[in-house]
Amino acid sequence: MIDLHTHSTFSDGTMHPEKLVSYAEKRGVEVLALTDHDTVDGLESFLSIDSSVKRVTGVEISVVYDPGTFHLVGLFVDHKNIALLKTLQKLKDARRRRNDRLMELVSGLIGGKVTEDDISPEKDGELGRPHIAQFLVAQGFAGSMNEAFDKYLGKDGSLYLPKDRLEFSEAIDVIHEAGGIAILAHPMTLGVDEKYFSPFLKYLKGMGLDGHEVWCSDTPADKYEMFYDIAKEHGMLISGGSDFHGDNKLSVGLGTGKGDLNIPYSIYKQLESAVR
Repeated sequence: MIDLHTHSTFSDGTMHPEKLVSYAEKRGVEVLALTDHDTVDGLESFLSIDSSVKRVTGVEISVVYDPGTFHLVGLFVDHKNIALLKTLQKLKDARRRRNDRLMELVSGLIGGKVTEDDISPEKDGELGRPHIAQFLVAQGFAGSMNEAFDKYLGKDGSLYLPKDRLEFSEAIDVIHEAGGIAILAHPMTLGVDEKYFSPFLKYLKGMGLDGHEVWCSDTPADKYEMFYDIAKEHGMLISGGSDFHGDNKLSVGLGTGKGDLNIPYSIYKQLESAVR
């Protein structure tokens, strides 16, 4: 079993990278990728711990795309690559400016000054919306994470602020510049009608996309075969992962997703052999 899409406390997950590796070993995960949002800051810790789990360096980058959510996972990236670090720093600076404004909005909602440390004192990276959602639940402003997003943090919410994202071509280029493979994450979140997935993914391949996730927690099990067939039809790489966030997504288990993931080791070997 492998898992090539996970998050840590360096973005919006709740496990430190070292704890994540130890947990993966206990869960029987043979290969693990850490793909935090717009940062590679947790990868040194991720790689440092002694473990039988093989590790893949990764990152998840948000792409400009209005119809839905478009994320690219870069796998096998050189996390010390200068071009990658400069691009991620640009996104980090933008996130900090956005978080400053979010703190003002949350403070207005709560009726008193709120800081990032008030919301998530144990985070290792930048504050994310899931941290704020948990805070709003704890403060009684929402009954669940989903309600917090619906009322406040989602696109129609009163606290919503758009985040800076990269153009598709820039995201592809920086992943390739860092020696990585560019994988479309959770394709169902694109909001594309099922009959258009094949031509759309073929188009993205022509623009530089290397492959897509066939298996992930946001894709119903009865759609796995469809995405597998599309990848084979267009000669694309296939990947998959749980999109594990720890306590921020309690319904998603490491390696198993929502219970039906069991991605074979052979997928890792195919991806490894395709590294640029």
